[in-house]
Amino acid sequence: MLTYVYYPLLLLLLFWGAKVYKAGEWNEEVLSFDHTKAFLGFCAILIMFHHISQQTCAPWLSPIWIRHGFDPFVFVGHLCVAVFFFCSGYGMYTGSKKKEDFFRHYFTKRILPILIPAFVMWMIFYSIEKSQGMKIPAPVWVNAYQYIWYIPAILYLYGAFYLSFRRIKKEWLSFLLLLIATIVYAVLCPIFGAGTWWYNTHHLFIIGALVAKHKEAVLRFFKKGYLFWTVLFFLITAVFFWASNYYEQLIGLMHRPYNEMEHYFVELTGQSISSISVVFFLLLIGMKIRIGNRVLSFLGTFTLELYLVHPLFVQIFDHRFVFDGGKPLYYIKNPALYALAVILPAIPLAFFLHAAVRKNIGRKFRK
Repeated sequence: MLTYVYYPLLLLLLFWGAKVYKAGEWNEEVLSFDHTKAFLGFCAILIMFHHISQQTCAPWLSPIWIRHGFDPFVFVGHLCVAVFFFCSGYGMYTGSKKKEDFFRHYFTKRILPILIPAFVMWMIFYSIEKSQGMKIPAPVWVNAYQYIWYIPAILYLYGAFYLSFRRIKKEWLSFLLLLIATIVYAVLCPIFGAGTWWYNTHHLFIIGALVAKHKEAVLRFFKKGYLFWTVLFFLITAVFFWASNYYEQLIGLMHRPYNEMEHYFVELTGQSISSISVVFFLLLIGMKIRIGNRVLSFLGTFTLELYLVHPLFVQIFDHRFVFDGGKPLYYIKNPALYALAVILPAIPLAFFLHAAVRKNIGRKFRK
């Protein structure tokens, strides 16, 4: 199948230009801006394949729509998003310590670059749905563009970080307030009926900030028992990832009947734990393998816009537009061609949106 051509290409993208360190040597730039941006660029590509796979071979689809080939990507979404939350928390804390004016023009520099592209993509989805005569269920601000959940999540965390670290001088209190805000978010999401993907990885934000504060100690600690910690975090990730995403198989092995509430807790717990363990596993791998090339560096500069833009093409070329029963716009049946039709226009459009937003915000500061 043509879909399998993508797998070696993804490996080439990840490891082209990579450097492997010998015994006793370490990648001291594992948490540097360039290294994390390169890896985030790769994660953004994985999320694209994740959403593509959900429209082509997810087990909950009707058999008439299933086209196999991208099956390994169906459940990897929360693992990639965990990396984004971790790097966001790490970057926010690091930036607040290195830049004296970090909190100056906070809304304009931190919030607007997120809000503007999100609003643009929401309006595009909303306009297409209305032009097709589609009825959008409430709340419209979420359901018109179902991938938008990440935006309120990261904005909430950015706001919580500002309130926790802007004025308070005692860092232990700042982290306590950020922890409380993290817990409050996790409590409110299910109360308002949000899906587990809204709150199964957001805790990596505060973990990223904590790692930034204790970076040297964390890296020293992992160097002492490197092989042990690498294997341990891999096993934790594998076990809890499997349990959270394959609950039916789990209870089958245990000869237990299906329980919806148990399924919910197993899924949420497994995803929450595997999201932590995978981040530390990747951190450990990064201590021995430094990735980075021009393509990853390029993609890493506009990951937010890439996340926001690509769902448009995921839906345009899907068997239905957004909602079950929705009329397809330009359905591409072959999954390999479908992936190509999503990726090729998404990258330049996302880059253009990123450049346009940054240019206008920069113009505001120059005035």
